[in-house]
Amino acid sequence: MNNFLNREWSPLDYKLITVIAFLSGIIIGFMFSPIKKGIYCGNHNGNTQITEKDI
Repeated sequence: MNNFLNREWSPLDYKLITVIAFLSGIIIGFMFSPIKKGIYCGNHNGNTQITEKDI
């Protein structure tokens, strides 16, 4: 473990650790976030007019 902490880090190592941390945060955020009324993508602000001809 001590050898791991004392080694030199390359720029690629920093980028990989950053990407892994970011993507892990997204996955953990989706797992722990509450889903209310299902998942709905879009805007339902009531700005639509549906007439009887459309039905």
